[in-house]
This record gives sequence, structure tokens and C-alpha cells, in this order.
Amino acid sequence: MSTSNMKLHYRGSLLWVIFWIIVFFPIALVLLLTDSSFYLNGATYNFHYDGSRFWLCFWVLVFFPVAFLLLFINGYSVDVINE
Repeated sequence: MSTSNMKLHYRGSLLWVIFWIIVFFPIALVLLLTDSSFYLNGATYNFHYDGSRFWLCFWVLVFFPVAFLLLFINGYSVDVINE
């Protein structure tokens, strides 16, 4: 039986993530996807959102489809580093 480990690293305030997990989970998910990285099976995946996190989270609260438009307009990058 094989097991795999996954390490998650968020490059922001963990207090905000914990607060939004308790209050409104989709905001916490968006925050994690805007500037985080995780290590899985010998590769590191870096996620970065090029726009404003405030406006992205605001539109997740107000009207969710606008947040997707912001993701597509401002750009979202995923870098894969193989080790």
C-alpha cells in the first residue's frame, strides 16, 4: 500500500483564512487559490492571482460569476516545479 503526502503553504495571513473558513467557506477557498503552493508527488505547484484579492473576494460575496470573470480577465498562473 502506498501513501502520498501533500504539503500546503499559503503566502498570506492564516488568520484571514481561518476567519473565512468559519464565516463563509468560498472566500477561504478563493484566498487559498490566489497565492499558495502545494507539494505533491515530487512536484511543487505554485498558484498566483495577478489581480486584487479584495475585489475578487468582494465579488465572491456579492455575485459569484463576476469573480470568474475577474479570474479570466486579470490572469491566474500555475507554475509546476519538478524536483
